[in-house]
Amino acid sequence: MIKYECERCGKCCQWPGEVVVNEKEIRAMAEHIDESPYTFTQKYTQLRQKRNGLTLKQDENGSCVLLKGNSCSVHSSKPQQCKDFPNKWRFKGWRQICEATPKEIRK
Repeated sequence: MIKYECERCGKCCQWPGEVVVNEKEIRAMAEHIDESPYTFTQKYTQLRQKRNGLTLKQDENGSCVLLKGNSCSVHSSKPQQCKDFPNKWRFKGWRQICEATPKEIRK
């Protein structure tokens, strides 16, 4: 089995798409950057396209608004969806941009 180890290149954060967030994740990220959950929600989230929850906002290039340079400004409290990439989910073309290192895991 292959597991990918993130090299923190930030390229997955520069790919357009929805990063769905829940209340618990919003609280953790807000605390991480010393904001109230309300202020964090107003600044960094928006209603999903399907109007069934919140997603992190993107800048004009499709990058996550929490990306600073090539680093996630809330890395230690980032949403589960971000933590799961690329081992539990992937987008088409991910391997052409992602610098994650494949590691063989023995069971």
